Amino acid sequence: MPTYSTRCEGCGTAAEIRMSFVDYESVKLGAKTLECTACQGKAVLEFNPGDVTFVLRDGPSGGWTSKAGKENAYRARRNKILDKKTKDHVFKTRLIPNFEGQQTESWREAQEQARATPYVDTEGRGVLRDVTTYDTFIKQEQSKP
Repeated sequence: MPTYSTRCEGCGTAAEIRMSFVDYESVKLGAKTLECTACQGKAVLEFNPGDVTFVLRDGPSGGWTSKAGKENAYRARRNKILDKKTKDHVFKTRLIPNFEGQQTESWREAQEQARATPYVDTEGRGVLRDVTTYDTFIKQEQSKP
């Protein structure tokens, strides 16, 4: 319950009383009067807090509505900057065309060498190699100017 300051009209004694919102409204509208604690005269409210309103909090940060919106916008901008910095600092590897560790001129040449070289599996059988893995690198090579 809120605390209100009162002053007696007769003796001038100041006091603080606690009232519920309902009691405050009835005193404010004149339906109820306050008594002085010293002389039992009429006391009046010195402090008028006005109408009390409640503001609901919003957002993941639990802040005020306007503050939460600003905070979310700030975090979105900050995350975008941090993502860009992370991408800038990540080492970008450039793959070199090769077949079995031997460098070739192009991925197409590496694919042809893979087709031409027989592969023997663990059981001693000759198996055809899967050369489709080179296709993506060949496409990237062809798209470069």
